[in-house]
Amino acid sequence: MAAVLLGFVYALALGRDSSSFADLKARTTEVSATSDLYYELNDMDAQAANALLVGYHPADPSMVPASVNAASSDAVYEHDRSAADADLQQIARNVQLTAQAQKLLDNLGTYEALIAQALYIDENTQNEQPAAPPASALALYTHASALLHSTLLPTSIQITDTDSAAVNGSYSGDHSATTDYGYALLVLALLAGSALYLGNRYHSRKFRRRLSPLALAVVVAVVLGITGLTTQLSEADHLHYAKQDAYDSINALARAKAVSDDANADESRWLLEGRSSALQTSYFEKISEVAGLPGVSAQDAGNDPAAYYSGLSRAVGSVHLDAAADSVSGVALSGYLGTELDNITFPGEAQAAYQATQAFNAYVQADNTIRADAGRGDLAAAVAFDIGTQQGQSNYTFNQYMSKLSTVIQINDTYFTAGISAGQGDLGALTWATMVTGELLLLLFVIQSGYLRLREYR
Repeated sequence: MAAVLLGFVYALALGRDSSSFADLKARTTEVSATSDLYYELNDMDAQAANALLVGYHPADPSMVPASVNAASSDAVYEHDRSAADADLQQIARNVQLTAQAQKLLDNLGTYEALIAQALYIDENTQNEQPAAPPASALALYTHASALLHSTLLPTSIQITDTDSAAVNGSYSGDHSATTDYGYALLVLALLAGSALYLGNRYHSRKFRRRLSPLALAVVVAVVLGITGLTTQLSEADHLHYAKQDAYDSINALARAKAVSDDANADESRWLLEGRSSALQTSYFEKISEVAGLPGVSAQDAGNDPAAYYSGLSRAVGSVHLDAAADSVSGVALSGYLGTELDNITFPGEAQAAYQATQAFNAYVQADNTIRADAGRGDLAAAVAFDIGTQQGQSNYTFNQYMSKLSTVIQINDTYFTAGISAGQGDLGALTWATMVTGELLLLLFVIQSGYLRLREYR
């Protein structure tokens, strides 16, 4: 009975392992789609704001880089819109999210209609001054952006949070079950081996046979138990590697990317919508999500941006890279970047994360110039610096930061895929064949031993 139970539990363990890796891959794909949707929605808003900042027909075309003129921003907006539609289709495949996906789709349609009207009005306006679109276009954009931030983005992040929690819960259960199955297999193997050993001793005394097939069965049972434990612990390691080491960084960095883009949109909206204190605070709330500072709250930063600029510069300056050891130290940052810096695992990740953090600081320090120019009434300079793509200008530093952030994401994504593949690969035909062969040998030796005992009575 113990021998049969050992084989049954071994098969259950391997089946559970296969399901765990497939489930982790499916769930994280869905989370990636919702995180990407959040980014695409934010970038749509940022591109629309940039188009209205400079206008389709600016009074001074020389201040507008070709890469960020209104037509180019409009083209990126359309690309983001297509990507958002694809993400919504991915989300809708989960029947539990169909209602939320439909709500997002309906509100996205309304948002797109309002933006289309705003851009149409702006496109038919001549000789625009910086950050001064027609009042009707600005009103339509403001309405659309409010809809985005009150409905679309909260719904999107709610789905992401729910899915992320499901990934964490599923991993915790799967990792524990994988380890428990391993030790259960070892215990069952030892029980079966002990029973078989006692059986062999009984037969040696009763029938005067020092060895019987039961002795071989003992060896097979112990080998099966040790092999099962080793396999299960290896699978638990692959799960940890894929989820904790790689995916947790991917999730934090994907959110950093989306929230950073949202903050960048707030920066443009602040110029576009009258430099309100609410939008300034909103910018620093989002920036603080990406990189929180000890002793400087988002509200403090909104009221006194210099406190955040200087605090971030000090905190980033304290981060020390040891490229040879592939590690970082001196991390005082919290938020998404702090999560990544505290989870350095893979070759090249430390340097990539360090460079992304440095680039983030450069982008935030550039924000100081925008607000200083606007503060002294030079909107033209503020807009030119905000949309500028020359080295040191805001869009240049932002694009550099996003590029370096994507590099860190790609490193973790590569190892996440490798972890999933390794885990699934270890559950292939050879593993199943080993389990089945071992179990058949175990049963064969038990049956053969019984047959020999019965034959002696003939």
